[in-house]
Parts: sequence; structure tokens; C-alpha cells
Amino acid sequence: MSPLHNAALYWYAWRGLVVKQVRRFLRGWVQNLLPSLVTAVLFLAVLGHLVGREIGTLGGVPYADFILPGLVMLAVVTNAYGNSSLALFGARLQRHIEEILVAPMPAWLVVAGFATAGVLRGLLAGALVLAVALPFSDLQLHHAGAVLGIALLTAVLFSLAGLINGLYARSFDHTSVISTFVLTPLIYLGGLFYPVERLAAPWQGIAQLNPLYYVIEGFRHGLLGVSAVAWTTTFAVLAAACVLVAGGAWYLLAHSRRLRS
Repeated sequence: MSPLHNAALYWYAWRGLVVKQVRRFLRGWVQNLLPSLVTAVLFLAVLGHLVGREIGTLGGVPYADFILPGLVMLAVVTNAYGNSSLALFGARLQRHIEEILVAPMPAWLVVAGFATAGVLRGLLAGALVLAVALPFSDLQLHHAGAVLGIALLTAVLFSLAGLINGLYARSFDHTSVISTFVLTPLIYLGGLFYPVERLAAPWQGIAQLNPLYYVIEGFRHGLLGVSAVAWTTTFAVLAAACVLVAGGAWYLLAHSRRLRS
């Protein structure tokens, strides 16, 4: 086959994987997308405005604006991760992963298809949270390219990580345990509601070991123009992490016996 013909086949295969997963999460939008919106609205209404009146400003911005970047990242991370892990585990459980494995598709294309759907869900959830948050804030976008780039890389990273979770999960409970007990607490403790720089030692140093602290602060810098971490630092770290996790996901899907047992 010619390279052009192979490229066309790969395109249709990738598109089929993506369309199937996108249709799946859009059909269940109430349980897939609505919880992120409800969580964001509650935090913005209760903390951003009611509690925020007493707090005033943090980092030179209103408190509702200060917590908004973390809420957007919370939606992006949990949705991208959850979609990929559930999609791959569901394919294993329903045994249609076998149809994908016997198809003439390389492992990297399977990774790309599942990960793209997770990225789309993560970005869609983040955009919806940002849209519903506009009435609660006086947002002025400072670095549009940084905001889009960090959101995209974050969605890619956690969508790929979700694939690895979906590969090793033994039940539906295992697909959500990391998101519930690891990712969400790390975001809450990563400076979503407070500036980490105001913590006393040694808690400040411990908090700065949290990788999601840099994701939130970099996104905050791009969105609000104020942050303890430059968006360029976050961008560079996320890009390197995406390459490493993508390589790991490809290797595991190409060689793991779990998909073939």
C-alpha cells in the first residue's frame, strides 16, 4: 500500500475511535459534564461571593477570580482522566477491545484515538465551567495562547494517564479511585482556594512538591496575569510530562498482556 493510502486508513480508524467515544460521553452528558458545572457554580457562589466578600482580594484580584483557574483545571483534569480510563476499561469489559487489537492499527493510533476523546471531553468541561463562571467574575484574559496551551497539554497529560489506569483497572471502582482520592485532593491542596506562598514552613515547601500546584498557578498566570509560577514554566513541564506519559501508554498498550487475556 502507498503511504497516502495508509494515511487515509489511519485517519478513518482514528476518527472512528474518537467519534465513538465522543458520542458516548455526550449521550450521558448529565453524569459526565453536569457535575463539573454544578461544583464550579457552588464554589463560586458560596466561596467566591459570600466568603469572598470577607476575604476581599488575593494576589490583587477578587477572590472569585482567584479560585476560577483552579476550578477550570479541576474540570479539565477529572474529565480528561475519567473519560479515557472508563473508555478503555469499558472496551476491555465488553470485549470489543479485541476488535481493535485485531484491526490493522498500530498501538500509537489506538492511544491517539482514546486520548483525543478524553482531551475533547476535558476541554469541553473546562470551557463550560469558564462560561458559567463569567457572571460571577470580572475576568480579563491576559495570555490567550498560554491559557489554551496549558489547558490542552493538561488534558492530553491526564487523558493519557487515564488510559494507563483503564489498562490496569479490575473494576469500575478502580477507574474512579485515582480521580477521587488522588487528583481531586491534589488540586484542592495545590493552591485552588489559597496562595501556597502564604503557608508557613514546612507546609509551603510540601505544597510546592504537588505537581498540580504548577498546573493551577501557570493557568492562573495565563488567565489573570498574576501568579507565583510563570505560565512558561508550567508549559515546559507539561510538554515534557506528556511525552513521557505518551511513551508509557504506547508501550503498555503495545505489550501488555491484560488486553490480550
